[in-house]
Amino acid sequence: MARKRTDSKENAAQIMAKSAVPITVTLSETDIPFYHNVIGEFARSQWTENALEIAAMMARTMHDLDAEQQELREEGYIAVRENGMTAENPRTRIVKKLTFDLLFLRRSLGVNARARKAAHVASKKTEIAKAIEADNPLIDGLITRPQ
Repeated sequence: MARKRTDSKENAAQIMAKSAVPITVTLSETDIPFYHNVIGEFARSQWTENALEIAAMMARTMHDLDAEQQELREEGYIAVRENGMTAENPRTRIVKKLTFDLLFLRRSLGVNARARKAAHVASKKTEIAKAIEADNPLIDGLITRPQ
């Protein structure tokens, strides 16, 4: 099978057409900044529907982790019980679990250092695709935002 060149005129047209397709996932207002950080890792044309759903899950997890870490910092890592004994704040387990979940989601999307190093060619293709998408005449300046 012949390899497709990312920088060919035929593929540039396909990338432009695919990048103009609206991206629709359901997120809260507080998740959206995290979502934009996640989807910024790749060109729009490289995202599949399934990967976008995982990206949305990742954004929600990032928001939850951020909120829980802020609460933990305010409460402290050591909690004092009613009987005066000290114990680890139960919120630390939540933070650890959310961190684990986030790392798992990052690996499943390939948004981690090892995957990025191993995918040098894919990284170059991402750069080319993003450059093509930036000059896309099919996009009228209105970017579809998550619902």
